[in-house]
Amino acid sequence: MKITYRQASRVFKRSALALVLMGGLASTPVLAAKRALLVGVSEYPNLPASLQLDGPVHDAEIVHGVLLQRGFDEENIEQLVTGIEEQALPTRANIIAALEGLAASAQDEDFIYLHFAGHGSRQPARASDNIETNGLDEIFLPMDADKWNSSIGSVENAIIDDEIGAYIDRIRDRGADVWLVFDSCHSGTMTRGAVAMPEVKYRRVGSDLLGIPDSLEGSAEANPILEIATRGYEQSSTQQTSSKQPASQQTSSQPQGEPVPAAERGELIAFSAAQSAETTPEMKLPRNSDGRRFHGLFTYTMMEVLGANPKLTYQQLAQQVVSRYQSLPWQATQPLFSASDMNRPVFNEEQSVAQVYPANLRRGRLEIQAGALTLLDAGAKVEVLSSPMAAEDERLGTLLLEEATPLKSWASVPEEESVGWPESVYVRLIEPVANTEVGVALLPARSMNEERQQQVEDWLAQLASQGVGIAHSALDSADILVSEFDGHLWFMRADQSLPCEEQSLSEPELATCTETRLPQKLLNMPLTGDEEQQQMLLAASLQKIATVTRLMASMQHLPGGQQISSSFRIERNGTTEDFPVNAKPVLNEGDRILFDLTNRATRPQDVSILFVDSQYGVYQLYPDSGQPNRLGSGESLSFQWDVNVDTVGTEHLLVSSVPGVGVNTDLGYLQQAPLNVSTRGLGIQLSKPAPSSEINLFSWQVSP
Repeated sequence: MKITYRQASRVFKRSALALVLMGGLASTPVLAAKRALLVGVSEYPNLPASLQLDGPVHDAEIVHGVLLQRGFDEENIEQLVTGIEEQALPTRANIIAALEGLAASAQDEDFIYLHFAGHGSRQPARASDNIETNGLDEIFLPMDADKWNSSIGSVENAIIDDEIGAYIDRIRDRGADVWLVFDSCHSGTMTRGAVAMPEVKYRRVGSDLLGIPDSLEGSAEANPILEIATRGYEQSSTQQTSSKQPASQQTSSQPQGEPVPAAERGELIAFSAAQSAETTPEMKLPRNSDGRRFHGLFTYTMMEVLGANPKLTYQQLAQQVVSRYQSLPWQATQPLFSASDMNRPVFNEEQSVAQVYPANLRRGRLEIQAGALTLLDAGAKVEVLSSPMAAEDERLGTLLLEEATPLKSWASVPEEESVGWPESVYVRLIEPVANTEVGVALLPARSMNEERQQQVEDWLAQLASQGVGIAHSALDSADILVSEFDGHLWFMRADQSLPCEEQSLSEPELATCTETRLPQKLLNMPLTGDEEQQQMLLAASLQKIATVTRLMASMQHLPGGQQISSSFRIERNGTTEDFPVNAKPVLNEGDRILFDLTNRATRPQDVSILFVDSQYGVYQLYPDSGQPNRLGSGESLSFQWDVNVDTVGTEHLLVSSVPGVGVNTDLGYLQQAPLNVSTRGLGIQLSKPAPSSEINLFSWQVSP
């Protein structure tokens, strides 16, 4: 997609506007307590071996660690997880009992966090259920789930969406806010894709594996389970105003006669790992790490963002999660986010969470109670403090971290440097590790002979040795898969695959592949010239991919406060609508994007706006060459662009601001032409894209 510049105007406003906006966040009430229920189901004794998972137990571990860092007390976090000794199991009875306990004990202004990781599916709705317009219930499968039982009209021991929704309704009626997170799938068709990624599993159980008769499946796609928290209740995700209303005016699913003690109903925030037509994966993370373990991609990414950023709104968290999916790269899944007010701070935190972590010194080795999720990764530099409130000039020393897991990190401390240190100290991050390399591997096509395969492998190894942001990776952990067929070089994401005819498959496997593999848009460049020119073409193409990957990665660590406030809207057919949070809006020829930016910082900011298309092309939309782009404190910028569709796929608008010091800074040097794209699959190759495109909107700032 190409966006054509039409108009830009500056409007000067006093900085009082920024103070009003910031003051709105400060009015959040103090919470009585923070409580959490973490459910992780990896083992399903009643289901086939192929449906067993590995990630949910690890998901619960990292969520637990992040919640402790965000101020939750250990005794207020209940875990129902498989595979942990002396841990209550996530059976249906235990999950329902835990929800019942929260519904009965929740108090006004409590904050309740609910996290479910495991398999999901769908089943026919009950005949008396008038809410399910598609005739289907979304279900979560506890550990003791079994197959379809026709005598009860349900999957045995399944937890139905309406059941969870009823408990959420009761909790909110008592004035407590609820944040619901589901890392499971409940609908969708899986594209036969990541043949190069054997370390990927999908968190969805098909109705056929549960024994649900085909005649009962329903005729429409099921809605994602996220809707359990919003469908049928008065708080629609489309509302833009606060959902706190007198409880007497609410529709409640609690038993008759139970009192409603709260004067105002609690807020609802609901995050889901996938849209209705998608499946969500678990895979070994972090990628390219020797200590990687299976995690739900959604859970790990969300905890990574929460761990690395001291203060976020739900809107910023959602944007960061989607941003990291793109830089993985993983575009087969689009998470779903819902809240009555996405600009509320996560966990209702008024202040930034202090990024100082406890550590213990034993026998010359420092063990820190935080790790890669909070940017304390191997190679990061930290300062050691005697107390969490110590000033920089009071630090005991500095260290480089040598080893890290998602939740812990370690460093050796020379004896002469630790003289006088207490056994218990604290660390603060000084310099994080900027790991922006793109892992690349060869995915041999059937038509490539062994000699050509080795030649391309040698080219990749040589490119990786040049320090240009390219790493020569193992096939099962690479970000970009390189192949060659039909006279082109091809560049596939980790969630894509070769066309069936180029995979080394047996006849039965080829027949299955042809039936199930959906067409995929694959990036490519035509091979021309001699071998030296072809090697240069490969290097130039991968460097374009690396440039965009670094650009997206630069957005992954937001500072404590936003320097630029922004408003984005879409104008089409004479009507204007807000930029949606949940989905990538589909833009058509002639649509118009309207921008309003205001500098909320106390010092000038240099603002740039980039457009990144789905083929790794980068264009600077603002400023034009030579145009000043510095906004003074309280100054605003308003402009509009008309949409001219030129490429198809997921695309990005990026807003950058850096402190305005000296010569104006813009990002025009990042501009680059896109790669080519062709749609491959089922013997079809398309050269002309459809006249529409999806787009993501992100913004990031660099701290002064």
